[in-house]
Amino acid sequence: MAADQKHYFRGRHLVNIKLTGAGSEKDTRHHEIAIEDPAATYLPGDALGVHPLNDPRLVERVLKRVGAVGDEPVPGPDGVPMPIHKALTEVYNLSIPSRRLLELLVERGAADLAPLLDKLNAHQLKQYLTGWNEAHDVLDALDEHAHISLTPAELAGTLRRNLPRLYSVASSFKAHRAQVHLLVVSVRYTIRGRVREGLCSTWLADRWPADTPVEMYLQNQQRHFCMPANPDVPMIMIGPGTGLAPFRAFVEERRVLGSRGRNWLFFGEQHRATDFFYGDELNNYVKDGFLRLDLAFSRDQASKVYVQHRIQENAKDIWAWLQDGAEIFVCGDKERMAADVDRELHRIVETEGGQTPEEAVKYVEQLRQTKRYKRDVY
Repeated sequence: MAADQKHYFRGRHLVNIKLTGAGSEKDTRHHEIAIEDPAATYLPGDALGVHPLNDPRLVERVLKRVGAVGDEPVPGPDGVPMPIHKALTEVYNLSIPSRRLLELLVERGAADLAPLLDKLNAHQLKQYLTGWNEAHDVLDALDEHAHISLTPAELAGTLRRNLPRLYSVASSFKAHRAQVHLLVVSVRYTIRGRVREGLCSTWLADRWPADTPVEMYLQNQQRHFCMPANPDVPMIMIGPGTGLAPFRAFVEERRVLGSRGRNWLFFGEQHRATDFFYGDELNNYVKDGFLRLDLAFSRDQASKVYVQHRIQENAKDIWAWLQDGAEIFVCGDKERMAADVDRELHRIVETEGGQTPEEAVKYVEQLRQTKRYKRDVY
């Protein structure tokens, strides 16, 4: 599969296992999907593109709000009419109201929304759409302006298409022929008394019937997140939470190939007892001497400990690995974790490498330019 190429195939849901234990604040799952196309393959670091269906309960509430029974024809994405129930289930995004929907509601009398459409109020609009404990979905926008009537066609005409969700592949194709594995946390939270659900994560967890083939695709990501070309090169992998996914694939791949390169993983979550994903697998690699593993379970002690703290504690060894040509990989949260890890990396270059802050910036940038520092962050 060429760089950036998408390979479409039909997949069946084989395995759906909850990895988090009783008492965990999260519902993180291991999914195994059968690839029903002999020509479809992938490499560690690639991603799986999934087209989920909207929650039928949400669809029904939106239909009720616009007075529809479900068979009313509305314009599809290509202009061809389709029943609104099918359109709201399979095609349109109900998670975030589009600007066109807000504009239509303002035109019909929703004066409270008008300030959000002012370019000077971009931050307020962002808070309205995605803010913590403030976010509004399409149903919220309609419910809060129930005095405004929209026809099914008017509503559909304002909605954006649902885009596919990309998940890092959590398996090596060489270790699991004709399968692709995912590590996904099911997103659920409550705002204004109503439970909200992550569209794709809960579709995978709850709403994809077993033995129902669904079209999906493998996305080549080798241009920016590939394993070292030389199997002898050491790897330092930093992946807390579901950021562990690609590194499970990396380690499996090297295990199958018998690669001699050293492997070092930093993993973190909330509690070891309930949130140590693939713990048995990883511990077996450690026992075999195949993997060095540093763990950070943030809530198992009075002071929270994260992967960046473990990196700080191991600064001398990390610098030694870098001197031996190691490549560094980071996967997970962009705003906090990856930013903190990046700061620690610069600090290691300064303290262990004896370089000035300016020299450290140049050193880390050189790691990026030579593809020795790779990030898959979101």
